[in-house]
Amino acid sequence: MLLISISILMVALITVVLLTPRVVEYVEVTDIKGPADKIYDAIRFQQDLMKWSAWPTETGSDCRAEGDDGEVGAQTVFLNKKGERFGFQEVTAMDAGRSVSFRLESKGPPHRPRLSFYLVPVTAESTRIVLVFRNDITPPFHVVLRLLGIVRWTREMHRKDLEGLTRFVERSEDYRGTPLAPAA
Repeated sequence: MLLISISILMVALITVVLLTPRVVEYVEVTDIKGPADKIYDAIRFQQDLMKWSAWPTETGSDCRAEGDDGEVGAQTVFLNKKGERFGFQEVTAMDAGRSVSFRLESKGPPHRPRLSFYLVPVTAESTRIVLVFRNDITPPFHVVLRLLGIVRWTREMHRKDLEGLTRFVERSEDYRGTPLAPAA
């Protein structure tokens, strides 16, 4: 009986691993009152990005920019409280005033997160931002990250980033990555 129970459990586990999507993909969209070129610079310059991104605050990490800021190859390096590097995001592609793409690397389960911001002018002073996220996660970690809520948490962080970018561009150049609670 024990052998049958273990066999059923193994078949169920294998089925979950095989049927759970290995790729996480989503799109978030927001409109910002600001010209595309100003928003483009706020995204591509890592020194500015660190001011509006929620990631440093939410993860309790420090950051520093490395490389030619504002250019392909520039990185935001994440540091733990001991000052040790544990990950980074790197600018991988840019199309002036239209898009900025990143790859992210961190310690932890093997995965390949990619993030792109597309800027679509709506008017001379309003821009639609389309955030596209894709993460290819190596099995069986794709199941574990979903069960632990990491996939949902990551999406919420990207929503907070869009909120922070909006506040940074629309309200204050001194914004430091603590988004306001959503309006009721």
